[in-house]
Amino acid sequence: MTAGVAERNKALARRWFEEGWNQGNVAIAPQIFAADFVLGGRRVGPSGPQLSVRRIRSVFSSLQVDLDLQVAEGDLVVTRYTARGRQAAEYRGIPPTGTWVRVSGVQVWRVADGLAVEDWNTFDEWELVRQLGGPLPQPV
Repeated sequence: MTAGVAERNKALARRWFEEGWNQGNVAIAPQIFAADFVLGGRRVGPSGPQLSVRRIRSVFSSLQVDLDLQVAEGDLVVTRYTARGRQAAEYRGIPPTGTWVRVSGVQVWRVADGLAVEDWNTFDEWELVRQLGGPLPQPV
């Protein structure tokens, strides 16, 4: 893979974080995601990421996602991010607290023909629940 392709793939992910997540401009999803985009093992197309952004932005006001690190190799782009926001609506059964939270995650995209075709995304949800004062799972 040429450096130019790696940079284009990283720019694609950065655009979604900046315009989609930070600005709430989900209308750009068809320019970012393939029609058969797979999220969490399910084929959802561009509407899947649109729904995710709408849902999270409706719960966490003033949402800001910062990119901490990006690496691209082959058809993959890895982005480590940190999200911050204030809980303004119920999340996982936790009523709105007004609490400011900060949580990090890692997103891995597979890119083909200039569009994201698959996503593996993890974030520290238990840390988020802890910050909101919600119940944590019992150790196994």
